[in-house]
Amino acid sequence: MNQKGFAVRAKELMTSRTILVYFALALFVLAGGLVMPQSLGARSVQTVIREASLLGIVALGQGFVMLSGGLDISVGNTMFFVIVLGGNLMSRHPQWSLPILLFCVLIGAFVGLVNGIGVAKLKVSSIIMTLSTSSILFGIVYLWAGGSVSGGAHPAWQYVGKKMVTSFMPFTGVIWLSLAIIAVFILHRTTFGRKIYATGNNPLTTWLSGIDAEGVLILSYIICGLSAAFAGLLLLGYLGTPTLRFTDIYTLGSIAAVVLGGIEFFKGFGNIAGTIAGALIVRFLFTLLIMFNVPEAGRMIAEGVLIIAIVAIYQLKRE
Repeated sequence: MNQKGFAVRAKELMTSRTILVYFALALFVLAGGLVMPQSLGARSVQTVIREASLLGIVALGQGFVMLSGGLDISVGNTMFFVIVLGGNLMSRHPQWSLPILLFCVLIGAFVGLVNGIGVAKLKVSSIIMTLSTSSILFGIVYLWAGGSVSGGAHPAWQYVGKKMVTSFMPFTGVIWLSLAIIAVFILHRTTFGRKIYATGNNPLTTWLSGIDAEGVLILSYIICGLSAAFAGLLLLGYLGTPTLRFTDIYTLGSIAAVVLGGIEFFKGFGNIAGTIAGALIVRFLFTLLIMFNVPEAGRMIAEGVLIIAIVAIYQLKRE
């Protein structure tokens, strides 16, 4: 399979869908501001960017997996796991906070490795594999925590999680945009990036052309696990203390951000840059729903409907 052909197709999608999603973001924010003017206040914008940055980091990893032809629904509980583990360990051994942070990130990589091996080598469905991993992580946390948690992030890490660069831009937002630039470079300027597109488009043909499609898929899951663990640690830094009350908004939210950004399910088509706008749309939508006093169940319904609508639009356009 011609790898350059995939790069050309990716660029074509970038010039259409990516521009479209940023245009949609602008219209969405404008409409939201007209309906609910306080949604564009400094405090509201700060909250949206902070929440979008954490979601966006998870979405970057999810984007790698979806471009390679998979799906990872364990990202939320990977975050949950490292939040509880990291907070507990840092409170017990504050002098080892940096090694603990690195250890938690490596746990995310290990979760991704397990998912990747299950999907690529054992040929388990990505949905079944990552759902099983998610359930295992969730169960381990509750067995270990016994229904309650203690501890908290080191003050230095809380500084990272809560620091503001400007009145509306948190430091986590700077980290997110920096990682997004790196992700765009990898996917569109490296051989590995072209292999990801090729693997997602047609893994069998990719393998026949001499590319280790299984290795590419495994590595994409590792990247996703790393992203989820790192986002979880940043969330821990912002919260200060771990919590068992963790609504898994990051799994469905990351998928919504990726799909809104123009990446299709199991197709190997799309552009990771669009996930930035996708994450902002998702979090701005949630902010509006909260301002309208829509309950959590209603917000989850809205997110699900949003994903179905975008996927349907892409499918109709392809036909």
